[in-house]
Amino acid sequence: MKNKSNLLPLLGVTLVWISLPAIFAHQPLPKTVEELQELAPKERNELQQKKVRFNQLSEEKKAEYRDFNVKLNASPNQQRLRSVMEAYTVWLLNLETDQRNRILALPLDQRLQEVVQLVKQQKEQRFKELLDTNLKHNDLLQVGQWYEGWLDVQNENLTQLAKSIEDEVAQSIIKQTKDPRQRSTVIVAFLLREQGDSKWHEWFGDWETDVTKLMGSLSETAQFLYASAESDQQRLQLVLRWGYYYFVAQSMQGISDDELLDFYKNKMSPEDREILDRQLPANVIPMLRRFYFQYRMPQVIRRMLVPEERSSE
Repeated sequence: MKNKSNLLPLLGVTLVWISLPAIFAHQPLPKTVEELQELAPKERNELQQKKVRFNQLSEEKKAEYRDFNVKLNASPNQQRLRSVMEAYTVWLLNLETDQRNRILALPLDQRLQEVVQLVKQQKEQRFKELLDTNLKHNDLLQVGQWYEGWLDVQNENLTQLAKSIEDEVAQSIIKQTKDPRQRSTVIVAFLLREQGDSKWHEWFGDWETDVTKLMGSLSETAQFLYASAESDQQRLQLVLRWGYYYFVAQSMQGISDDELLDFYKNKMSPEDREILDRQLPANVIPMLRRFYFQYRMPQVIRRMLVPEERSSE
């Protein structure tokens, strides 16, 4: 058996290491010499490295970590706090080295602000990528069938809601749109543009039930995409984007590949072409069709259905 006296210094600092960056473990730290001896060689080696790093700290920093650990152990939310610390460490280690070093070099208050801002940007980017993910053909057909049925059921309700739209141009477009489903789509778009989505569940009380039925008809991939959205607002935007994709697909059925190629070569903006050229091969044609669809739309309709284009026009 190994000499216990050689293990005691290592054991003495294990409870402190939990507060040091990048040293969290998924398994509980050993609390006795016997538990320490039972660790696998790799785990014991990692623990030894942590001890070395701890010993290299100044006495002031050691005291700071010990005090922190005492407060952490005394907290009624200890497990939650440790989980947050572990998640933060994993997130930090996944950053590029330069970015991680820049964050760690900041004073604590500035570091917190930087982390919050960076996490927000990462979430926004993930959701943008989620929105741009193309559905499989069968899923798109299911979305279209569901969306058309939903519009039919909501026709009378949407007609009443349209009266709350104040924009005169919008009212003119609504009146000029004769097809009931297209008119309902226009109403939804103008409601969102003018009033946002905060009243969505007030406008459509059965929305959650309706979407649950839709999800049950889609593939596991589509269901996973929906589940990946992090809030009710994101899930709403995702379903509406899918409906928009179906709208594009229906409108582009008679467009030939030659027309798309001519648009790509001669009429597409350099900025949009650069975006398209960065896509995976499977995404190129669907995205090209959406760009062409937006190009053909009248200006006012384009701004209504694709409001994010305003910043690039």
